[in-house]
Amino acid sequence: TIDVYMIGEIAAPGEKKLARGTTLIQALATTGGFTAFAATKRILLRRTDANGKQTVSRINYKAIADGAAVGQDIRLRDGDVIIVPERRLFE
Repeated sequence: TIDVYMIGEIAAPGEKKLARGTTLIQALATTGGFTAFAATKRILLRRTDANGKQTVSRINYKAIADGAAVGQDIRLRDGDVIIVPERRLFE
């Protein structure tokens, strides 16, 4: 298994133990859904590589769910952090 950490505007944030090969969408399905204030077009995936370098990827969940951005449904790695930010006023 891998450990993935999920924070922000989701029903059940925290550490999740997931099977290797789990995708972002599958991981989000384990959280109990988004809150009413979730910015689903601006989800962040923070990943640290073997050298300790961190990268942050912005992911549009709505586009993936609609089928427009299937390639963004990436496989998660051990230690990944998924951040679901709060919506802005007119978002």
